Amino acid sequence: MDLPVLARSLCCATALALIPSVALGQVQSAPETPVTTRTMALGGGTHAIAQSTSALYVNPAAMSMSRVYHVDSAILFDPSAGRWSFGGAIVDSTRTVGAGLAYHYSLIDGDTRNHDVRIALAATLTEGVSIGLTGRYLDYIGTPTANGVRGIAYSGFTVDAGIALKPWSWLQLGITGYSLSNPETALSPLSIGGGIGIVPIDTLHIVADTVWDVNSFPSGPRARWSGGVEFLASRVPLRIGYTYDDIRINHPVHLITAGLGYIDQMFAVEAALRQEVSGGSQSTLLLNVRYFHRLL
Repeated sequence: MDLPVLARSLCCATALALIPSVALGQVQSAPETPVTTRTMALGGGTHAIAQSTSALYVNPAAMSMSRVYHVDSAILFDPSAGRWSFGGAIVDSTRTVGAGLAYHYSLIDGDTRNHDVRIALAATLTEGVSIGLTGRYLDYIGTPTANGVRGIAYSGFTVDAGIALKPWSWLQLGITGYSLSNPETALSPLSIGGGIGIVPIDTLHIVADTVWDVNSFPSGPRARWSGGVEFLASRVPLRIGYTYDDIRINHPVHLITAGLGYIDQMFAVEAALRQEVSGGSQSTLLLNVRYFHRLL
């Protein structure tokens, strides 16, 4: 890994109002790597507020920002690619060091089979400051790297690291370094991501995020920008988001995202939609069924 390049990119992301989501790589389709319905519905980037199982995919440090024991199952359907994905996650952040485990299995056109395994740890250093680390094993079959364009075919391990900050009750910040082992794959390239979350009231979250692909393009780093709003109407979460994605081969893509669900004291059912509206036409649907263990 080129540490000077990584350091410069991190400074750049921080300087951009600390609003620097999971990295995409230079592929035309939507990202293969999993997220939760909450993250997808808010534009794909929740670095600052990605607590519970969402933290496994976006910022492991945010896992320690809440005291929970959650179990999550997920089903994703992408009709444009003929892709189904099934998986689940479990997070226990009730102790000094929080831990999480996730596994997702993807099936494309009934043939191509992909696996994504994650183990994450997070700890609170002091009030309002947490750090986290995620180890990932990816086993993806797909387009190989050729003609200077990175493919998504990859089998191996990589590591993400993040930090989450909560300087005030209404402000949350998060920064994540993705694929720090630099696996040189478009599936999950070396990237820097970060975001800001504003919480004016307990039932309202406003987020803005970005991810910078550090070294996939000869012209230099390129970014994906996103934002979203979440409002909890009693037990019904209402979410909407937007994404501008410039981490593609030929042209940028604009996407809109949305989600809703039902959250009870013991369980939740949530759905999200991601739709390309300019530069592509891909649609992705995601369903989460979640169990909340009540702490004594």
